Amino acid sequence: MGDLRWDGKVWRRWSGHQWSTAAYSLHPERLTRQSGFDREPQLSQERRDRALELAVEDQITSNAAVVVFDGPTGVVMGYRRPVTHLLHAVLTVITLGLWAVIWLVQVLDRREDRVQLEVDAWGNVWARGVKPA
Repeated sequence: MGDLRWDGKVWRRWSGHQWSTAAYSLHPERLTRQSGFDREPQLSQERRDRALELAVEDQITSNAAVVVFDGPTGVVMGYRRPVTHLLHAVLTVITLGLWAVIWLVQVLDRREDRVQLEVDAWGNVWARGVKPA
């Protein structure tokens, strides 16, 4: 299974810089069997497309992600890095307003993390980090 490995509990895939679990799966129980899901029958393209749609929907509703690009090999999702407003408010009060400049810079320069979701032949959706343009 090439870029996949069994860690003793679940199958993981190399994302380019770390071993990651599947972001979504039509059959999550297959990912927890050591025998490997590559012995199972492959899904039709329609079922794989549906798995990707469900994974995108899950990321939008549960992680406040946005679709940046929908291409032929997968969907690129964007995740805005949160700003801890309570911490910045406390620091602004403690420093008598001086910290407000740093807080403003943080709010205006919020970065976005991007991942590409790709579905394999068995309905598992994997995330791979993508550098923003």
